Amino acid sequence: MHVFMDTAPGGEPGREDGELLVRAAMERVTEGAPPLPDLVPVAVVQGRRRRSRARAAVGAGAVAVVALGTLGAALPMWGGGGEPVREGSVASSTVSRAPSPLRTPVHIEPSPGELSMADLPAAERARQEQFQQQAAALLDELLPQAFGPVRPVDLAVDRYQGGKDGPVFPLTFSVRPKAAPGEAHDPPCRSVPEKHLRCKEVTTPDGITVRSVSVSENGRKEARTVTDTVLTFERGRSRVTLSVEGDDEAMVSAPVTSERLLAVVQDKRFLELVAYADAKPMEPKEHVVRGG
Repeated sequence: MHVFMDTAPGGEPGREDGELLVRAAMERVTEGAPPLPDLVPVAVVQGRRRRSRARAAVGAGAVAVVALGTLGAALPMWGGGGEPVREGSVASSTVSRAPSPLRTPVHIEPSPGELSMADLPAAERARQEQFQQQAAALLDELLPQAFGPVRPVDLAVDRYQGGKDGPVFPLTFSVRPKAAPGEAHDPPCRSVPEKHLRCKEVTTPDGITVRSVSVSENGRKEARTVTDTVLTFERGRSRVTLSVEGDDEAMVSAPVTSERLLAVVQDKRFLELVAYADAKPMEPKEHVVRGG
């Protein structure tokens, strides 16, 4: 069940490192070749990976349990238009479920000068942490068991991590307000076989056009590859990104196919989370990267 605190957003971390991440990843992926605009979505993922390593960096203490069914009686659900919805919602169909355990967040130290969720006002931080708990529980249910458990990362609301006692699989679930019309547009969806890059677009039965981009990297020491996959689509006033990354140190791809991710973005409970984040943004407006 997905319930949220209706606290006005504020104090979003003004992270302005997107352009640097894209530039660094583009140089890595396109070494020896002219830059290709098709690489941008996965380049963002690969750039994040360099800063998202965290193995078992968790706080001490027992895992708490929250009675989400009780909260559901007092707090509204949010539908596609950002208005409260109760009847016929996921909340009404899951009240009888057992309470979901709170997932201890993975801790990642911010880079020098970088803000994290700890810098948010208390009410906004609580709202974002609650959203992360809801998202992590749902993604854990929808993704393969081998990927889990899915846990939130305390650096930013769009950051999560899968894997237990082995490879670490960074996961991004972002609902970011779109740039103003005319400031940004998607490049053509083209596959680049020589760069091990595959791009395809699919329109779901609900009319959502989803772009899927996968890229594979060769290992330096072994003849193995690790594959990252990122799905993007627009919903309301936001651009949604759902991506999974492999463990580049262990050279193990995440056990998630693009088809499985596509199934996730079609789940009505996932779209309900998207609708809430679109109506009550938790991330800064998307940053436009100009030039190659």
